[in-house]
Amino acid sequence: MPIANDLLFYVKAAIAIVLVFGVCIALHEFGHFYVAKRAGVAVPVFSIGFGPKLVKWRRGGTEYSIRLLPLGGFVQMAGEAPQESWFPLGQKIAYELNESVEIVKLGDPKDLKHGYVGVLRRADLTDRMEMAIETAEGLRTFQVKPYAQVMMNARSSMPLVEKHEQVLGKPLWKRAAIILAGPVMNFLLAAFLFALVNAHFGVATTVIGQIEKGSPAQAAGLQAGDQILAVNGQRIHGWNDLLISVQGDKPTQGASKPNPLQLLVERDGSNQTLTVQPKLQKGVPMLGIDTALSHNPIRATGSAFTMLYHDSALTLQGYKQLVAQHQFQDLSGPVGIADVITQQVHYGIWNVVMIAGVISVNLGLFNLIPIPALDGGRLLFMIIELVRGRKVDPQREGFVHFVGFAVLMLFAVVITYRDVTHLF
Repeated sequence: MPIANDLLFYVKAAIAIVLVFGVCIALHEFGHFYVAKRAGVAVPVFSIGFGPKLVKWRRGGTEYSIRLLPLGGFVQMAGEAPQESWFPLGQKIAYELNESVEIVKLGDPKDLKHGYVGVLRRADLTDRMEMAIETAEGLRTFQVKPYAQVMMNARSSMPLVEKHEQVLGKPLWKRAAIILAGPVMNFLLAAFLFALVNAHFGVATTVIGQIEKGSPAQAAGLQAGDQILAVNGQRIHGWNDLLISVQGDKPTQGASKPNPLQLLVERDGSNQTLTVQPKLQKGVPMLGIDTALSHNPIRATGSAFTMLYHDSALTLQGYKQLVAQHQFQDLSGPVGIADVITQQVHYGIWNVVMIAGVISVNLGLFNLIPIPALDGGRLLFMIIELVRGRKVDPQREGFVHFVGFAVLMLFAVVITYRDVTHLF
């Protein structure tokens, strides 16, 4: 039944793609959300997915929703940009008042059909929470009630909050923490996924698992269960350290074999030193031993953070080569990444978990690049603020991020087109 098998495979691939993208992006946004809430910022919306809402509920001043397209999520925080920037001066505006003559709802006249209508002349929704509106009775200044609703369209609204609940109203360190929380969540997710993979497959240790018959290790008297502590007096902290020490033991000029190695091993609670004469296999010194794998969760977690460090270093090196050598052909967009995930589905769920960790690392690092519209771009403006001693004008910063976002979208379209042409 080849057709049924192919269909089942592509269903599995589609599920894997949705889960990998969804979890990596949604947890990134959750990082921003969680720290913003802890910092006292109002967060009106947190959504899993995009598009029409399938289910929603409200708690703690936040509307939570699950939406139709599960590829990620988003968070809306109050006061990321000045609230008055939503209302161009000279524009007609509809508003509703409460008994205290405070504005409690406002928006476009077509979205707020039963409100008063006037022309906006002045707005301060950061410090004073007031608006000056040209009405039929003349120019009037109204206080805006905290959590007054702004109608974004006829069916959705956003609250206007006081400065102490706005992102812009928070000190620099809290704003930086909110921005950094997204990438940090990606790194923690990657470490968690790497730890799961390590716990399943096992982590290489310095304990000998098997010894080849007739090998240098057997001739030197090494036994399964021995733990190698040092090579030639140098402490060994992991299997990779052992490989480097052994394989770095190249024959000296004119010699036909490597130098003997002094191994300090622990056996049955006591230490002893054994001399091993490595033999060359395809020019590489070998002892003829295999590692004993550990499935211990603590060791798996420690190894996961080591993997996170090395993977991050490789990614940063790739970025460096990308810029220095103009290797833009190595870039992949969403389509290319989806193709990589599909390939890993062939090899089973643990390969998918591993690639999800790698993608999460890349997402975290990419967002830290100091490009406008990315988290790194926002951090760059905060560094400028720290150096200057005062904030960059929020509207100018917002314009820079808007341009950066447009450029990123254009770049994404180009990369996606190239990925599609490569596939077909």
